[in-house]
Amino acid sequence: MKKRTFLIAVLFVLGISLALADQAQAQVFKWRMATCRTPALTPFHESDVRFAEIASRMSGGKLAITVYPAGELMPAFEVFDGVRKGVVEMGGDWSTYWTGKNTAFDLFCAMGFMMHAADWMTWLYQGGGLKLGQELYGKYNIMYFPMNIVGPESGYRTNKPIRNLADFKGAKLRTGVLQTIWLLEQIGAKPVRIPGGEIYMALKLGTIDGAEFSIPSTDWGIKFQEISKYWVIPAGWHQVGTVGNVIINMDAWKKLPPDLQAIVENAAMANMTWSYAKGNWDSIGAVERFKAAGIQVTELDREAQEKLEELCVQFMEMESARNPDYAKIAKSMVDFLKGMDKVKQLEGPFRSGSMLKRYPVIK
Repeated sequence: MKKRTFLIAVLFVLGISLALADQAQAQVFKWRMATCRTPALTPFHESDVRFAEIASRMSGGKLAITVYPAGELMPAFEVFDGVRKGVVEMGGDWSTYWTGKNTAFDLFCAMGFMMHAADWMTWLYQGGGLKLGQELYGKYNIMYFPMNIVGPESGYRTNKPIRNLADFKGAKLRTGVLQTIWLLEQIGAKPVRIPGGEIYMALKLGTIDGAEFSIPSTDWGIKFQEISKYWVIPAGWHQVGTVGNVIINMDAWKKLPPDLQAIVENAAMANMTWSYAKGNWDSIGAVERFKAAGIQVTELDREAQEKLEELCVQFMEMESARNPDYAKIAKSMVDFLKGMDKVKQLEGPFRSGSMLKRYPVIK
C-alpha cells in the first residue's frame, strides 16, 4: 500500500513538472520595441525590423517583437526612459542621444577621426567594448547589444559652400554627437541637436543652415537633395563609423529564458553584418543620384581637417578628466586603436580605418 502511494505521488509530481515544462516551452513573449528611427532612415529602420524578424524566426515564434518607429509610441529622445521604466520592453537607439544622463554614452555611437566599422566590431566583440557598454547601460536598468553599423558618414549638407574654418562661423548646423557639438562651438559654428526625422523640415524652413546625418543612402532617404545644395567632404571626419543599438529593460531581460537571451544576442550580432553590407550597397546608387540632382561637392582644406582632428582629440582628453565612466571607456578604445595602428601600418593602402597623428592622453 505504501509503495503504491509513493508511486502515485512520484507520478503526480512528475506530471506537474512536465506540465510546467510544457507551459514554459509554449510561453510566448510579446515585446514592443520603440526606436529612434523613422522609415526614411535606411538602413537603420530596416535593420530594426529585420532584427525583430530574425529573433522571431530563430525562436520559433516564442519571442514576438513589434517595432514602433520614432513618434508612434514615443518621440525619439524619450526611448531611453521608456525602456528604463519598462513602458516598452525594448528600444532601438543611438547612444549619443543620452549624453545628458552620462557623457560616456557618446562613446558607443560614433567618434570623429577614429573608430571605423571594422574597428568598432573588433573592439566590441574582442576588445571588451561590449562588456563596457553593458556596464554603462546596466547602471540605468538596461541591457545593451550593438545591432547595426555603417561606415564613414556623408558629412555636412549645406546651402552655402564650406571649404575652410572661416566658413563654419555663425552656421547653424545639426549634429547628434556630443564631441561634434563641442568641436563646432570651438570653431564658431552654432550646433543644433534634433532627431533625424526632424531634419528635413528644419533645413527646408531655414531653422538650420546645414545638417549631417548618415551615409549617402540614408541621406537620400531623408531627401537632402531637395533641401541642400552642397556636400562637404571628406565624408566621415565627424563619424568614421556609427553604431546603433538594441536596448532592453533589465527586468524584462531577466524574465527571458537562456535560449531566448542567446537568440537576442546573436540576432543583434548577425544584424550588424547585414546592416553594414546593406548601407554600403545602397550608397553606390545614392552617390550617383546626388550627382544627377546637381549637388555640388566642396572639400575642406588641409588646415581645417587638421584642426578638426586635433579638437576631437582634445575633447576626449577633456571629458575623460571630468567623467570617470568616459575615461574608462575612452582608454579602452585608445589602447585598442594604438595597438591596431601597428597592424594597419603593415597593411598600407589596404587598411581600413583612420590612424591619428596624435592619440588622446587618458590617465
